Amino acid sequence: MTPGPRHGKPYSTRRRRAQDVLVGLAGLVALLTGSALLVAWLPQALAEERAFLSASACRGTPAEDCLHSAWFTIESVHVQRGKQPGGWVRLSGQSEEGAGRVQFSGLGEFLEGVRPGDRVAGTIWRGEIVVLSGSVGAQRTASHPVGDPLFAAGSGILLVMGGGLCTYVSRRRLSSHEPSAHPQRTTLTADACAVAGLGACTFTLMVVLHDRDGTLGAFLALWIPAAVAVGAFLSRRQLRHRTRR
Repeated sequence: MTPGPRHGKPYSTRRRRAQDVLVGLAGLVALLTGSALLVAWLPQALAEERAFLSASACRGTPAEDCLHSAWFTIESVHVQRGKQPGGWVRLSGQSEEGAGRVQFSGLGEFLEGVRPGDRVAGTIWRGEIVVLSGSVGAQRTASHPVGDPLFAAGSGILLVMGGGLCTYVSRRRLSSHEPSAHPQRTTLTADACAVAGLGACTFTLMVVLHDRDGTLGAFLALWIPAAVAVGAFLSRRQLRHRTRR
């Protein structure tokens, strides 16, 4: 008997193509989000950081762009441990400015040592408490602007690289008549490993420098050489691929 047509292969091919399209769409979303971080949020974060670093103590009546202090009483404390450590405290004071819930993006001696009823001093800038201090120590709040440009740049770069890689892989697979061919898999794997290595370097630099109050300049000084090396590697592979074709 003559074997009938094999229906599994067309279905498998259609499913694979649909997966490639979804990967490409996810890559485009990541690219747009990362670009928005770099184009919109990063300049704003840089401007706020520079304004804060150049701010001086208020003289006379407190103004928005100067630094002043106020006393508060701790009403409640919440400490969160685990993969995303942090927490918050609820404050009350004679002035409404700064009072209420104050968030922290990480654990510190202040957050772990303060207790309800303690009197603490808050440093206020543009209506937000940026530092809380007491007998147990001092800690920056989530409203502290120093370090935001570093986080914005690192997050934006990671999203752009990840989105670019997904879009590139999707385009290569959709334009190929044999998406599962071994040579193409080898090429895509090498490219993905290079981008993933740069992504790991980017994430590590962002986390380490942010914890150590690093600046965007320090981040770029360490990141650019790694990016140039990976870019040269990918360019060389692309030229070799075109030559063989």
